Amino acid sequence: MLSPPTASLPRLFLPRQTLFKILLALLPSFLSDRLFPDHKPTYRVHPTSYLDGLRGIASIIVFFCHYTENNFSALTPSHGLNVDRPSSFIQLPYFRIIFSGRPMVHIFFVISGFALSYKPIKALHARDLDKCYTALASSTFRRAFRLFGPCVVSTFMVLCLRQTGYLGPAQETLMEEVWKWKGAVFHQITWGWDWDRDLKPAYDIHLWTIPIEFAHSMLLFMVVLMLSRVKLHVRMGSVLGLMGYCLMCGKWAGFEFLAGLFLAEVFVLKQEGKKQKEWEGEREGTKEGGMVMGPGMLVKGLQVVMILVGLFIGGWPNRSADKTPGISWFLERTPLPFAEMDHLAPQKFWFGLSAVCTVWAVGELDFLRRFFEGGLAQYCGRISYAIYIMHGPVMDTIQASILGHVDIPARGKLGDANFKEALPAAGVKGFFGVKTPTQITLSWFFGMWMIGPFVFWAADVFWRVVDNRIVDWGKRLESWCLDEDTGPSPRSQGYSVAA
Repeated sequence: MLSPPTASLPRLFLPRQTLFKILLALLPSFLSDRLFPDHKPTYRVHPTSYLDGLRGIASIIVFFCHYTENNFSALTPSHGLNVDRPSSFIQLPYFRIIFSGRPMVHIFFVISGFALSYKPIKALHARDLDKCYTALASSTFRRAFRLFGPCVVSTFMVLCLRQTGYLGPAQETLMEEVWKWKGAVFHQITWGWDWDRDLKPAYDIHLWTIPIEFAHSMLLFMVVLMLSRVKLHVRMGSVLGLMGYCLMCGKWAGFEFLAGLFLAEVFVLKQEGKKQKEWEGEREGTKEGGMVMGPGMLVKGLQVVMILVGLFIGGWPNRSADKTPGISWFLERTPLPFAEMDHLAPQKFWFGLSAVCTVWAVGELDFLRRFFEGGLAQYCGRISYAIYIMHGPVMDTIQASILGHVDIPARGKLGDANFKEALPAAGVKGFFGVKTPTQITLSWFFGMWMIGPFVFWAADVFWRVVDNRIVDWGKRLESWCLDEDTGPSPRSQGYSVAA
């Protein structure tokens, strides 16, 4: 146990308390919490904490996905479909979910729909329309700050890395770079109303989901507001109808956000004990072969099957889906319009369905719920947005020097303008090699464990120094702007911004 330094320290350039705060900020939270327990924040498990844990694990898989696609593309085809080499065992179904980041994005959207609608729906069930409207107004006001603020900071950091040469020689002057950055922020990240036209934001291509998240958050708030005064069965039926409408229009993100709303309604009903027999099955059962059987066990069995099918679909490859056993079966049964939109649209349809089933089943299956409410998953959940934002810049900065390359022979003739000297093997790839399945799997594994700590450290610092502060500033700004006659402030109500 350590405590803040109180003894006299040599005066360098900063006061000792400032130096201590800087040290505390640069330490990962899981270390600083142990070294300085007096500064340790308290976190409690609430009824929907498993969603935070699920989102945290999903964000790590997204990092693994981009790491694999950028550096070990030979591992991305389905097992047995590599053209020039045998496949690794991690390309098999279920194993490959560890680097299948695309279905995780769909899980993000379902969780967001759930988390953003949970408090308003809970207020509606309590017959408290004022609290529902206050929650909607507060979430709508702060949503842009929550989503865009960290992205503005992270992309500006990328701008600085470019100008200082850490991402290669600077291609533009500082003012040209700032102007280009402004265009990316204004037109590719914060403008969410044309999200399906351009999915490749400059400075961090991984931020393509942010305008989708913002636009569909606004759609969700509007739907909740529209249905806030209708009867329960009308509201749930209307949401199901809108979900079907989104699918018929090929708008998978709208379907996923509204599905999150529907799951939140189901969750609140379960919490209140309403319709418990319908969703969990009767507690009484008939004995068959010494085992207690009943509708409840059948539902649990169905949920386990949903998880297994979802994990299998999650391994859907980006190419050659028609040649992948099992996946080709789903591909052939993709409905219109997804079947004819583009080559990735079928997977988005199935990813959306499996994401909804996964989020529902994880909340119902006790062993999965306990895992996602555990310490590791909850920590990952707290820094999940920071992991999503920071993993790209961190990888771009360090992955080439850590992973290295195998032997590169000389190219061209000596004396020619395009002659390039031979380069000896270097880094992880140079040490293990990438020719055989064993070599490329070892390089992939050890490279990930060497880059991963840097990603987690950067995400942890970004979460505390940037992300949390922007969230708090958003609350303070709303409280400052709030008309006191309209109701309580968001800080007094404790509204969650985890989504």
